[in-house]
Amino acid sequence: MPREDRRISNIKQDSINEINYYPSRQSVSEGDIIISHPKGKPLRLYKKLNGILWWSDFTRDGKQYFDNDLIYKGYLKNSNYPAFKAYVSTSADDQAIADQTRVRINFDAESYDVGGNYDTSNYKFTAPIAGVYHFDAKLLWDTNYTLDTGDWEAEERHDIYLIKNDGNANPASGNIEVAKLDLVSGAITDNFVMSSVSSDLKLNAGDYIEVAVWQNSGVTQHTYSNNEHEWSAWTGHLITAI
Repeated sequence: MPREDRRISNIKQDSINEINYYPSRQSVSEGDIIISHPKGKPLRLYKKLNGILWWSDFTRDGKQYFDNDLIYKGYLKNSNYPAFKAYVSTSADDQAIADQTRVRINFDAESYDVGGNYDTSNYKFTAPIAGVYHFDAKLLWDTNYTLDTGDWEAEERHDIYLIKNDGNANPASGNIEVAKLDLVSGAITDNFVMSSVSSDLKLNAGDYIEVAVWQNSGVTQHTYSNNEHEWSAWTGHLITAI
């Protein structure tokens, strides 16, 4: 018999046990190899090595199963996907928006911030990983801060923007990623005016987004928010990592 054939013939193979339940680490001896197939569950291969129970599911179509901690009552669960909701608190209310001046909005409080990627001091969300993100922002303008503020004439504008990688109180036009321009259709006196914008953005890790507005009513306007979630807020979340 050739030498290589004799070597292969003399190799001692660990025995493989078959069971119909998923074992615990304590129930498997060091070095054991187990194939397990509980009724209605995936076929699974186990091996205990260095005190650790290793396992992998078999598959018939090349698709792998999710670990149980990613599924909750049939729904996909991932606590690592960033998501936030920020709003204008009472302390930041009545922020001045000068005529024909682009101004970053001070969303200074959070309803939630999964992953801790929103900064309430600098009013920005920073992407922790490269991906496609979705953002929704809305701002309610004050209806009667002073005699003239809150009044609008026909064809005056109130614009809202998503700004990338700027960091200034008065962001530059070159850093606008998304713009939503609204024209007042008719004269408004002491009534509600709201700006809103919604968009998907492709961001690299470390890119950050802020919200800014602009108006040309001829007077300084102000923000209005006296209720969390209700009037002036913005949200964002990761759609998919890339």
